[in-house]
Amino acid sequence: MHEEAAAILGACKSAGMKTPTRSPTHADVDMSRLSAMGLEVEELAEAGEVTIAALVELAEDRGRPVSHYLAAIPLGDEVKVAGTGPALKVCAGSCQQWGALDLLDHVVERWQKQPRFRLVPVACLDRCDQAPACELHGDHGVLVIAPATKATLDDALDALS
Repeated sequence: MHEEAAAILGACKSAGMKTPTRSPTHADVDMSRLSAMGLEVEELAEAGEVTIAALVELAEDRGRPVSHYLAAIPLGDEVKVAGTGPALKVCAGSCQQWGALDLLDHVVERWQKQPRFRLVPVACLDRCDQAPACELHGDHGVLVIAPATKATLDDALDALS
């Protein structure tokens, strides 16, 4: 899984994608750590899905941020986050360097209060020059939120009401 995961997360960089003109603000989670966490998520999944509540409990038990477990999900194709409603795709690949993990933690907190959307962590949204990138897919079409902030995500999710 480690080699495959490295290939997925490196896809944007190796494809010559643009990167933001600003300096990275965060560090990526080590690939071997993400791979191990991905295996934990696979063990937790039932019928190929894992709930946010189960991920939060796992993260609390292990003393790790839930965002790290969410970032591990796109490394494989066996597990998805359970949920219904409009899909909020969050890049958990190269966007980690520009705060995607903080956004994932924020989205989980938001989801716990108002579970009106489905969280879909992805390896890349092909918007590396606007990192961190998110997309909200729903009846309205696709809303691109890039560069995403907690405030812009909240505005987009509030509009779902």
